[in-house]
Amino acid sequence: MSKATKALRAGVTGVTGIVSAGAVALGIAALVTLPLPGYVGTAPALSIAPVPAIQQRVCPGPLVEVMSQGADDISFYSTGQTQYSEESSEKNYDNFWLDAVDNQNDALSAAPKVITVPPAASAEDAPVLAGNQVEQISTEALSGLAAAACTDPGNDLWLVGGSTEIGRTTLVTLSNPTDVTATVTLEVFSEKGYIDAVSSEGIIVLPGEQRIISLAGYAPDVIAPVVRVMSNGGQVLANLQQSVTRTLAPSGVEWVSPGSGLATQQIIPGVFVAGQAEHDRSEVGNVVSDLEPAIRVVVPGERDSKVTVTLLSSTGKKVEYSANLKAKKVVQLPLAGIADGTYTVIVTGQEPLVAGIRTVQGADSGAAAGGATPAVTDPAAPIVPAGSETGGDFTWLSSTSFLTDQILIPVPVGPAPTVTFYNPANRTAEVTLSAQGKKDITLSVKAGEMVTTPLVSDAKYTAKGVEGLVGGLTFTGSGIGSFIPLNPANVLGSSITVYPR
Repeated sequence: MSKATKALRAGVTGVTGIVSAGAVALGIAALVTLPLPGYVGTAPALSIAPVPAIQQRVCPGPLVEVMSQGADDISFYSTGQTQYSEESSEKNYDNFWLDAVDNQNDALSAAPKVITVPPAASAEDAPVLAGNQVEQISTEALSGLAAAACTDPGNDLWLVGGSTEIGRTTLVTLSNPTDVTATVTLEVFSEKGYIDAVSSEGIIVLPGEQRIISLAGYAPDVIAPVVRVMSNGGQVLANLQQSVTRTLAPSGVEWVSPGSGLATQQIIPGVFVAGQAEHDRSEVGNVVSDLEPAIRVVVPGERDSKVTVTLLSSTGKKVEYSANLKAKKVVQLPLAGIADGTYTVIVTGQEPLVAGIRTVQGADSGAAAGGATPAVTDPAAPIVPAGSETGGDFTWLSSTSFLTDQILIPVPVGPAPTVTFYNPANRTAEVTLSAQGKKDITLSVKAGEMVTTPLVSDAKYTAKGVEGLVGGLTFTGSGIGSFIPLNPANVLGSSITVYPR
């Protein structure tokens, strides 16, 4: 083959390569610029409605006094009468009582109550169920008003409240309503940091049993404890019972309910304060005395966090301040810059945190925030006045969870019940509260605002339109007060959508 022929063939080959490359490029450009046939596949899905399960709520039961039986041996004994209120969309209750093995009072009234209701035979959805309890007591050891929600057990619960310094007694109650033994571990954080108590591991709570434990055995001389309760096996309901004695005078008792759990924001509605002028301070600092209201906060992780506290009144006025918190150390921040009234408190952090609030009702404080009326009593179980004869009372308020569209609010017998709703959403919520024989209450809760309204003692309300809100039920009287967080309906048993992999 001549050199000219080789050159010609090479030129043709090169041109062919260039043309081919150009065709490919044009093809790619066409794929990018020209519309492809429109087809979007839809993943197959199946909606499964489980068989509605039995609904169950656990109540902490009666208040107990500590009975000393020697240098290291103590026991517990209940003397008061707890008032329960329960309501369900189904009326076929099947309640039972737990075995309070550490309570020396063996009467049935001394046992914690478990409220249960099975679904109707033809029901497609689980029944809605709610329960609350309240007890007002006046003895040589205990005096005050203590209310609590009957709620779902769990495997990881946070309790913000209590104290084990001199004159303060804090007990941990662990109630196991399941058929499985629960092995419980306590983690305690304090103003000094995390408390490494090896003996807090492996607390056994048998099925159908309640155990009562003194927190001082795990965290002695602690001003501001925060307790994490973790359970393996059976689920438990954990509560704290705190009582205070000042100069031999009983000066308050309260239940501490589990909060909404670890999160970067905690919302606490229904915070009622009275006599605030005596406690207000111009600077934000750590509150040490339990004669002052305080916001107890801990960041239990490894990193420090800046937190912002927002105090929102029913008129829409906001007070806001920030503080820097060390990891694992409990801090008590003041309710600064506010007057007497009812508030929603929002604590927001850079890191996950838990929070709770203590308010104080002095013996001579009179009616608390909002003009509380005298207690409404049950003639069958009269409530003993506790205000002027003792050292007053205090209240622990826990953070609350977002509500479902419809909840039940059974109001137990107690002084001046008031419900508070806060709306964190960007829409207005129209809420209706209805009770048999009562006129409906309609509330318009604007975005970012709160509303309060009085309720009738010993009435059972249905609240509709509360999806996405948070709420709390407060009781206030002369020198007494308490709080019940409103819980969402249990969504277990609702329909779920399943997608194949």
